[in-house]
Amino acid sequence: MNPTFVISCHADTGFQAHRLRRTDGVFHGHLDNFIGVYAVMNAYFSGRLDLPNVRVELTYGEETDMEGAYEVLDTLSPNDTVVVVDVTGANTQRDFTIEKCASRAMQDFVNKALKGMSYDLYEGCPDPVANEDESDVYTQKLQNVFFLGIPCYGGDYNEGEVSCKESGVAAVTEALICLAATFRDMNQ
Repeated sequence: MNPTFVISCHADTGFQAHRLRRTDGVFHGHLDNFIGVYAVMNAYFSGRLDLPNVRVELTYGEETDMEGAYEVLDTLSPNDTVVVVDVTGANTQRDFTIEKCASRAMQDFVNKALKGMSYDLYEGCPDPVANEDESDVYTQKLQNVFFLGIPCYGGDYNEGEVSCKESGVAAVTEALICLAATFRDMNQ
């Protein structure tokens, strides 16, 4: 069986009500993790993810017990690759971050796929807000897992409104498309 490339993104939030406004190329609001879903759906609806062995999984339960990620985990094989898309509080001037990417093979894959893009790559988790996410679930079974973070600033994204650059979200969308295409090319 051919390996699968899975884009995993939780679609639940910790908020009872949601607010969003857009000013001068910046989104402001309750972004965790609606902004991740937005970036993933932009990639999906671009038509450029229609590749063999690529799956998009919008999960639930990340804010409580990761139940959705555990359900996805049950469907995965050890040779699959998972990228988890979520917000990050990492301090960066780049468009996005690659976090929890300690494997040299995964680093090489990411660098090949994202050549020329503006991102920071970390072996661990530089996020001062939260260091647990769905990638921790997937690494129970898989080696090829990493976190793609949409930088948010202006506070704690679990507590209230934060901001992120619209250009960063667009870059994440393009990064997902490039990662999926590179995965396909490497596994044909």
